[in-house]
Amino acid sequence: MHPPQVRAAALALVDQGVNDCEISRRLGIPRGTIRDWRRPTYVRRAVTERCPRCWRAAKPMRFTDNDYAELLATYLGDGCISMGARTARLRIALDTKYPRIIADTTALLSRCFPTNPVGKVIAHGGTMVFVSLYCSHLPCLLPQHGVGMKHQRPIALESWQQAIVDAAPWTFIRGCIRTDGCAFINRTNVHRPEPYEYLSYQFSNMSTDIVELFLAQCDRVGVFTRVNRNDRGLWAVRINRRDSVALMQEHVGLKS
Repeated sequence: MHPPQVRAAALALVDQGVNDCEISRRLGIPRGTIRDWRRPTYVRRAVTERCPRCWRAAKPMRFTDNDYAELLATYLGDGCISMGARTARLRIALDTKYPRIIADTTALLSRCFPTNPVGKVIAHGGTMVFVSLYCSHLPCLLPQHGVGMKHQRPIALESWQQAIVDAAPWTFIRGCIRTDGCAFINRTNVHRPEPYEYLSYQFSNMSTDIVELFLAQCDRVGVFTRVNRNDRGLWAVRINRRDSVALMQEHVGLKS
C-alpha cells in the first residue's frame, strides 16, 4: 500500500506523458502498480441510496404496494431468511410443478431488488426450486424474520406493513395462495343420482397469526371463508361459495 503522495506523484508524471517504465525508475514502484493507477479497473461508487427502514447505505430497492404485499405473503408462506457474517439471504421454496409461479417470483424479486442477482437452485430430486437473493437489509424489510419456525413465534405486521397490505389485499391473498394454498375441483357425492363438481380454493398454514392475516384480507375484499383446524394444529381455510370463487378466479387465478 503506497502513501497517497506517491500515487499523486505518479499520476502527475502520467499527465506529463512519462511512460510506466520511467515512472517506475523514478519512484521505485512496480510498473504493474503504475499501470493500475493509469487505467483503474475498480472505481468506488458513491452511495446514492439508503434503506427506507434503517437509513444505512443500500443498493436500490423498489417497492410498489402490490409488489411488497405479494413479497410479504410469499415470504410468510414459503420463504426464510438466513443471516450470514456480512449479509442476509432470502430463499423461497417453490414446487417445480408450477413454472409460472417460479417465473413470476423471480420477476418479483428482480423488480424489488433490481441490482441484486436472483438465483435458482433445484433440490429434492428436481421436485423443488429455491429462488433466492442476498441483501443486507432483508431483516429491515421483512421484520417478521426471527429464530425458529414461523408457526412457533408471533407474526404481527408493523403499522407501515399493515397499511401496504390493506392497500393491496389481492396481491397479498395471491401470494398466500401461491405458496400455502391451492385451487381444486370439489366433487360432491359421486354415488348420488346427480353428483356435481365445483371449483374451490384452500389456504393452509400452522400459524394462527398468518391465517388471521389471510382471513382479514379476505374479509376486506368480500371473500367468504370457512375455517377448520385439525388435530396436528394445521389450519385450513376453504373458499367455495360461487361468488367468492369468482372473485378469486378474477384476482388470484389458478396455480400454474
